[in-house]
Amino acid sequence: MPTNVEETIEVLNFPKGKVLFKQGDKSDAAYIVNSGAVGMYREAQGRKVPLTTVRRGELFGEMAVIDDSPRMATAFALEDCAIMVVPYRIMLDKLRKADPFMRAIINMLMNNLRGAHENYMPKSRSLADASNMLSRQSDVIAKFLQPDLPPAFTADMTGKLKNLEVVIKDLRRVAALHKEEDKRDDANPSEADLPQ
Repeated sequence: MPTNVEETIEVLNFPKGKVLFKQGDKSDAAYIVNSGAVGMYREAQGRKVPLTTVRRGELFGEMAVIDDSPRMATAFALEDCAIMVVPYRIMLDKLRKADPFMRAIINMLMNNLRGAHENYMPKSRSLADASNMLSRQSDVIAKFLQPDLPPAFTADMTGKLKNLEVVIKDLRRVAALHKEEDKRDDANPSEADLPQ
């Protein structure tokens, strides 16, 4: 175990679009954003769902290190960024030195947070966020259309969903036209920002 922890913590530069880790990966470090921004998303039911943007001074990737579980989400450089990499052994050393009561609280909070993430639906922080969320909800509604439903019901729902699709496209167009006016530091990454 190193005597001077600071000597083993590195600051690395990541270009925009670079994936730092993927959902399901084994964890080897936690991260702190020094500059730039990191986007986080989860893959569920064949879709990439934007979760959050992590900015300067914020920690991410720590939960998988603390409880030695697979990564819950994928992290990628939303813009060019400098990231402080805190290796697994340093995090564990700090936890071992913590008061047992505090370790128990940390574990309880992490379990609660993991449960919340399983049911998490990101909050809209811009018109683009809201349009993307509306599109996802439209997909959920479309799954209710089953072949054994009454034809009138199916026709009515199909028509409404087509109308909604037109509205969503129009909202996305407006959001793109006014992106700078609607830009917020805490906005979730858009689906277009996610790495392919």
